Formats: sequence, structure tokens, C-alpha cells
Amino acid sequence: MKFGLAYGILSSRRRAKEMLLPAVTTATGAFLVVIVFAMSAGIKKQSASLGHADEMGRAIVLIAVTVLLVGVVEVAVSTTRTIAHRAREIGVLGANGVPARPVVTALLVEPVVAAVAGALGGAVLAAVVGFALDAAGMASSGVSWSGTLQGVLIAVGVSIVAAIVTSIVPTYRAVNQPPIKSLTA
Repeated sequence: MKFGLAYGILSSRRRAKEMLLPAVTTATGAFLVVIVFAMSAGIKKQSASLGHADEMGRAIVLIAVTVLLVGVVEVAVSTTRTIAHRAREIGVLGANGVPARPVVTALLVEPVVAAVAGALGGAVLAAVVGFALDAAGMASSGVSWSGTLQGVLIAVGVSIVAAIVTSIVPTYRAVNQPPIKSLTA
């Protein structure tokens, strides 16, 4: 497990350019999630005057989480592409007797790093923008610290879980095919 993590981190550093698009897409979703949660108290208060506070709040959160999940799907697509490009490497590791578990761990590091980097980047940017707009008086609904923190935790947590869930199947399939098949791919 330890060697799988180390190998995965080295591989992620080497493949940073390929991880940029999934990270940016995830950052966009995280940005929306954090902004929505940061302003949710004010949005609910304003929506209450229209009589549809709960429905409006749920719709906004649903849209933000959907965008976040689109970013995570981009991470999964990137993982599938990475695994296809690294088929020979996986075959060599299998042919040399490296157990499947460290290889799966190494291959899952990249999508998790992309998802976390994107989610944290988008969350920090959202917090800065939200509080800057609030300080400038441009966020009429107001921005709360508790909502911002809740949005950050949700964005990062959902990104990590979704990246693992969407990447585990292609990774597991690639690692568990016979090494000779991977070497001839």
C-alpha cells in the first residue's frame, strides 16, 4: 500500500499537465457549491418573501452539486484515458509479480489528487470572491463563514468520493487482466 501511494504520487507529479482539465472542471463545480452554501442563508431569506424558500434553496444546491459531479466525471474520463495509455506499464508490473492492490492504489492517486486540487482551488477562489463581494456590498444576500465552511467540506468530500467511485471500476479491470494482454495492448 505504501509503495502504491508513493508510486502514485510520483506518477501524478509527472502527469500534472494531463490532470489540469479535470482539476479545472472540478474547481468550477466546487466554486459554485461554495458560493451557493456561503450565500444560502441570505438566499433563503430573500426567497421566503416569495413564498418558496425551501424549493429555491434545494434547486440551487442541486444545480451546484450537479456541476461539481460533471467535473468529477471529467476526472473519471481522464482516469480511463490514463489507464489505456499505461496498459503496458500495468502489464509490466503484473508480469513482475507486483500485487494488484498497490497498483490499484497507485492508479487511484491521480484522480484523487486532481479532484482534491480542483475542489480546494475552486473553494478557495469562491471564498475569496464571496467575501470580497460581501465587503464591497455587492452580495445583497450576504456571505456567512459557516456556510462557506460547509460548502468547502461538501465540495472536497463529494469530489474525493466521486473520483474514487468513478475511477475504481476501470482501474480494477485494467489491473486484473492478464499481464500478457496488457503487454500486447
